[in-house]
Amino acid sequence: MQNDRLSDTNSCIPTSLSFVYMPLHLSLSPMAVYAALLSLARSLHQILHFEKYKEKNVSLHEKVHFILTFLEDYSDKYSGAIALLGDEIRRAAYEAQDFMESYLCSISANYSSSEKMALDQDLNIAVERIHFIWEEVVKMKNRDAADQDLRSRTHSSPVDDHSSTVPKKMVVGFDDELDAIKEQLYEGPTKLQIIPIVGMGGIGKTTLARKAYEDSLLAQHFDVCAWVTVSSEYQRRGILLQLLLSFEKLSTHHDELSRASDAQLAKLVYQNLVGRRYLIVIDDIWSTKAWDDLKLNFPNDGSTSRILLTTRLSDIAIHAAGSSCTWFHQMNVLNEDQSWKLLKERIFGQESCPLQLMEIGKKIARNCRGLPLTIVVVAGLLLSSGNLTKEETWENISENISSKEPTIELQCSKILCLSYDQLPLRLKPCFLYIAAFPEDSQIDVSKLIKLWVAEGFLKPSDHSKCLEDVGESYLEDLVNRSLLLVSQKGPDGKLEIVGIHDMLRDICIKKADEERFLSLVSSKWNAIKEFLENRNRRLRIHCKHDFQEWMIPVSSIRSVLLFSDRYYTTRLFIYCRRLSILDAPEATWPNFSDIISTFVNLRYIAFRLDETSCPHGFPASISRLPNLETIIAHIFNIRRLRIPCEILEMPKLRHLITNAPVRLSFASNRSPVVLHQSDLQTLETVVNYRFTEEAIKLVVNLKKLKVVFATPKGGWDDLNLDNLFRLQNLQELQVSVSSNPSMTWNHAFPASLVKLTLNGIPLPWERMDIIGSLPNLQVLEVIDTPGADASEWTPVEGQFLRLKYFFSTLDYLVKWEVEKEHFPSLESLILKHALWIDEIPCGVGEMDSLQLIELQNCTESLVNSAKEIEQQHHENGNDSFQVRVVKVLF
Repeated sequence: MQNDRLSDTNSCIPTSLSFVYMPLHLSLSPMAVYAALLSLARSLHQILHFEKYKEKNVSLHEKVHFILTFLEDYSDKYSGAIALLGDEIRRAAYEAQDFMESYLCSISANYSSSEKMALDQDLNIAVERIHFIWEEVVKMKNRDAADQDLRSRTHSSPVDDHSSTVPKKMVVGFDDELDAIKEQLYEGPTKLQIIPIVGMGGIGKTTLARKAYEDSLLAQHFDVCAWVTVSSEYQRRGILLQLLLSFEKLSTHHDELSRASDAQLAKLVYQNLVGRRYLIVIDDIWSTKAWDDLKLNFPNDGSTSRILLTTRLSDIAIHAAGSSCTWFHQMNVLNEDQSWKLLKERIFGQESCPLQLMEIGKKIARNCRGLPLTIVVVAGLLLSSGNLTKEETWENISENISSKEPTIELQCSKILCLSYDQLPLRLKPCFLYIAAFPEDSQIDVSKLIKLWVAEGFLKPSDHSKCLEDVGESYLEDLVNRSLLLVSQKGPDGKLEIVGIHDMLRDICIKKADEERFLSLVSSKWNAIKEFLENRNRRLRIHCKHDFQEWMIPVSSIRSVLLFSDRYYTTRLFIYCRRLSILDAPEATWPNFSDIISTFVNLRYIAFRLDETSCPHGFPASISRLPNLETIIAHIFNIRRLRIPCEILEMPKLRHLITNAPVRLSFASNRSPVVLHQSDLQTLETVVNYRFTEEAIKLVVNLKKLKVVFATPKGGWDDLNLDNLFRLQNLQELQVSVSSNPSMTWNHAFPASLVKLTLNGIPLPWERMDIIGSLPNLQVLEVIDTPGADASEWTPVEGQFLRLKYFFSTLDYLVKWEVEKEHFPSLESLILKHALWIDEIPCGVGEMDSLQLIELQNCTESLVNSAKEIEQQHHENGNDSFQVRVVKVLF
């Protein structure tokens, strides 16, 4: 029926849309229905501008959003009715979505008139079903409006209102244990000591180890400090790489290390530890085999080194410590007083608990059975309730966690399930998406939010708020509820890396499976059969072996997330052309350049750009994908790569990211043509971007730019750097110079900047007023400033008014005169290889806002001056002030 050209894309049009669905289940939860409608709304948005179906699709769009709003507001009250309609709603949503995607596929292929007629029939069926569901929902809402009592119905307010009152994470009941661990770390025999911490999941082993690891004396006492997480999915090679990449001098050698053999990696670990006093934290070790595989890499040469390990199994701790074990810490659950103290401090901080809540609060704490994880999760539930001091709120939670389960584990599981059940509907798909990430993953926040956007999970609260901002607020909400862990914050205080506790991850995976939200695959055996039988829209693949090939046939799958360690060889073959999301940055995809343009529904792609996948460089055909919003290219062994400027003209592109510098190729005989308001928000990393009038128009809405400058053929004037200040939406800018420039930087920066990083920029310290005048700047990093002569710098009062974080190497700066008024908001001063000055200026120590001075590879005199400042702060009662020293140069 179809010609050869259509054989690849014909999968976009099933003869009968109904065959792709599972048999009807009795019911589906509001979350499953909500997620399906969100995806439909996302697809509808893609084709609203097509005139042929515009009127019909606008009507459909309005009805879908009406149903979504109803679910958000009334899913608790009408959960039974929604459950009965659930399969019908999801089926209708998927049918409509399939039509939208099929229509987009038809644009890129010569479909016959009969096929186009079938598309119209499918759309009519989908519209009728959505209309029927809309009518039922309208009836439910009208009945509700008629009930006077429900007019006063209140809903949970967003947790954002309480986020400022959430106290810092505390270690309650562990003070004595923490002191004992520190004693073992800093004192005792010179031989290598193994320090085990043992306890059940959720009891606080990792928290306790982390508190010890973050002690301010640690970096001064040990030459090398490293933290590795083992987990139940242990892989020796991965642990060795974790260790090596945590060593400072090897941290930038990822590609070289990934090509080394296991034996070479093991040898490198040993060589970097021998003769040095080291501390290694091995978190969450599950087997004696894992310890036996690793122990030979740790030299025992009398250097007073220590290994701190956490495990749930006492047998492993005894085996690891062996006959040299002089200290063994078995963690116990908190007693009732400690439990109540932790709950109270998590909710009220240093304020007192209202008297009317004391009794019920102690009951809640008691029912948590002394497990810290359950206590902080329950605290998150109360904080997000929207009415923290209302007794009824506390009573409801107390009833839901009544201690009837026979074991602590079952009670904890019940509480964690409750934390999911109590989530607002808008947050549930976002939380379940975490199940896609492997165990103990360090989840990049920027990537996660981009995936949420592409999935359609985010709804702007108003027309002026962009989806990425909504994603940040959703993420903060999940963190404030203690469902996600903060692993790393940026210098501006924004979340950068998050994780999830193993027990919460188990709940997440369980719920994702129950809701038919996500399929998890980790074995290549019978994979094709699994994919064909799979009726979920999202697929997570975890490659655990080398030389795996994954063939994903035509199926209902719309999102594929493939996780593979960089040192594993993985090949990917995909035939379902209606794919919307593909995250496979480590997998090779043969013939990628030839076929990628047929995936017209793609909104997000992260791919490996190598000679196998893209033998002719960056595939220009990507620019023909009409719905693509995010492009993340991981470049391997390709130098001087050029990207055609047409990429920047894509109608919906929001993020273009490469892990290595690339050049934008502007044809000599044409200028960029801007036919629409650019949505591009992120552009990194580009070489010698020329800020001409036309080029500025292409990136006028940029929020983040990372650019590298090398000496251009036409000289520095050829780059039009005077136009840089015109990017008035730019918030983050990183500028690097890769060659020794002959010019002096004398160009203004955009006033909108919040974060600025300058690496190798020839900006004299005397001209720092160019930066100091930026009104919104909070984070400044000035690294490897070239110069020929010693310089002096006296900041201008009235500048740097909002600067909170300053990181610099202070190259060629021999005199730095600072008064407390010069940096009125400074909180963190980080100096690295600051060899030109002998001491921290006294004015720095007088700054009321300053909380941290960190010195990396600095001289002893500079360290001593910082210690004097620390002593002054502590004598004045500012115990939170800290000086952190990482290696002293004598």
